[in-house]
Amino acid sequence: MRFFWALTVGLLLGVGPGLAQPSLQARIDAAAPGDTLIVNGGVHAGPFSIDTPLVLSGTHRPHLRGNDFTHVVTINASGVTIQGMRITDSGKRLGEDHAGIMVKGNRATIRNNHLRDVLHGVYVKGADRAVVVENVIEGPPTVTRRVSPEEARRHDCSVPPGGGDCAVPLPVPQRGNGIHLWSSLHNTVTHNTVHHTRDGVYFSHSNHTYAARNTIHDVRYGLHYMYSDDNTFEHNRFFDNESGSALMYSTRIAVRHNVFRENRSQRGYGLLLQTVDESRFAHNRMIQNGTGVYLENSTRNTFADNVVASNYRGIRVTGSSMENRFGRNVIRGNLNTATVSGARATNAWHVDGRGNYWGPRGLLDLNADGVSELPHRTVDLFGERREDFPYVDLLAGSPGLSLLADALARVPGTGIPTITDEHPLVALPSPPEEEGETGLGSLFTLGIVLLTVGAVALRRRVI
Repeated sequence: MRFFWALTVGLLLGVGPGLAQPSLQARIDAAAPGDTLIVNGGVHAGPFSIDTPLVLSGTHRPHLRGNDFTHVVTINASGVTIQGMRITDSGKRLGEDHAGIMVKGNRATIRNNHLRDVLHGVYVKGADRAVVVENVIEGPPTVTRRVSPEEARRHDCSVPPGGGDCAVPLPVPQRGNGIHLWSSLHNTVTHNTVHHTRDGVYFSHSNHTYAARNTIHDVRYGLHYMYSDDNTFEHNRFFDNESGSALMYSTRIAVRHNVFRENRSQRGYGLLLQTVDESRFAHNRMIQNGTGVYLENSTRNTFADNVVASNYRGIRVTGSSMENRFGRNVIRGNLNTATVSGARATNAWHVDGRGNYWGPRGLLDLNADGVSELPHRTVDLFGERREDFPYVDLLAGSPGLSLLADALARVPGTGIPTITDEHPLVALPSPPEEEGETGLGSLFTLGIVLLTVGAVALRRRVI
């Protein structure tokens, strides 16, 4: 009797024996608010649009495949959860912001999904209180197109004499971002892995967001951030990118316990600040980057308890950056310690009477309070000449230049751009992790400098 009633209901719903199962979109359209739809493994052809608050939960990683012309999943309703999916094949038009998951409804939760071969991964557009957690987002590192035999050889690809299809690197400007927040408030972005996209996480006009424990590598900017205030970033890892971060036109940012490592391109910054004010940067590690920390037109920021080590240039502060404070940082093993040409004396190199650790040389601690009675001076011999003559950095680290810099540092008032730390630390404030890499990092960065400067000089000569 139970079987009879089940069969009757199934026939009425069109899902009885021998009949086609409803499409996933049909199930979504038929769902009531608050329903949980279990999606089994296999391929489900999209695109999909969700206009009802519901939970879409995958078992055995079902594959939601787009049609290469638009978003794979569009969330229009508030209170939608998508979890446990594999999502591929979005449209590729940057002008239309195509994404694996386009979020337009508030309080969306995007959890434990794998997204690849999509333009943007997760795009939160004008929606608030999104939770984006435990996702893996992989941009397409290559694109298949017709190439000549000469180009094919450059990409280790075999084609017929007349040319043929070959997988070649996809230019970065043609990629989308891993996680993109636009005009959005009070979001949570944690435990995601992003690689081979254009930028890892992109903020624009998005405030009061918490981003933590994300891993981002092999992108342009690990964190690209504009016009966004009162956000917190902690315990994130940015490595092997063109640049670790670019923070611009924002205030009251908290950046702590992050790692910016091995971002080595010509613009390979660990932390780049452009017009960033009243923010705090603490317990971060900027290691083996082109430039560890760069400040331009940025004021009233505090840098404390960071490690800036084994970079080509440790710190660069421009003349438009004022009233910044640096204290209890470890700044050592950088090929060029600091570039400060034009920097104002309003920047302080100590916090609460404790300066920074620059290394063990020339320090005197008579009262054993951990602070030297003698100031530390770092001289920027080349100053603005680096911008016009980058090849002068070939001399960086040479014995003669180091001796000259040490001598000038002991003579205040020479007119040469100088950092003066009145309260330098005589010992490491805390043992930095991976300390053994500092010396090797300096050698590596020197090699990078030689290659980069040589390329620049050759280019200018050709021009």
